[in-house]
This record gives sequence, C-alpha cells and structure tokens, in this order.
Amino acid sequence: MSSQGGNHGSTPAAWTVTILALIGCTISGVAMIAASVMVFWAGAAVVLVGCVAGLAMRMSGMGAAPARN
Repeated sequence: MSSQGGNHGSTPAAWTVTILALIGCTISGVAMIAASVMVFWAGAAVVLVGCVAGLAMRMSGMGAAPARN
C-alpha cells in the first residue's frame, strides 16, 4: 500500500459531480421508462452541468490537489 495520505475524492468538487450525475441519470432513467425524449435530454444536460460545475470547482481550488509522482 502507498503511504501517501489521500482524500479518496472526498472534496466538494467530487461530491458536486457525483450528486448531479446521480440526479441526471435518475431523471434520464425515469424518462426512458416514460418514453419522454425531452426529459431524457434534460437529465443528460444535468449530468453535463455537473461535470462542468465540478471542473470549475476543481479549478477554483475545491478539488483534490494533483498527484505528485
């Protein structure tokens, strides 16, 4: 095992991406059952917004520091 201490992704940026991706996938899944194309794409948009928000948060210092080799 590595002796480096890590946060295992427990950062505000990682939690934001995870929660928004889960919400977006849930919306898209329900839309598939209901056969609603517009709601499916709305769920996909929520996932995309989550990725962009997480990237912006990481760039602003709320994410994990880059690993050093």
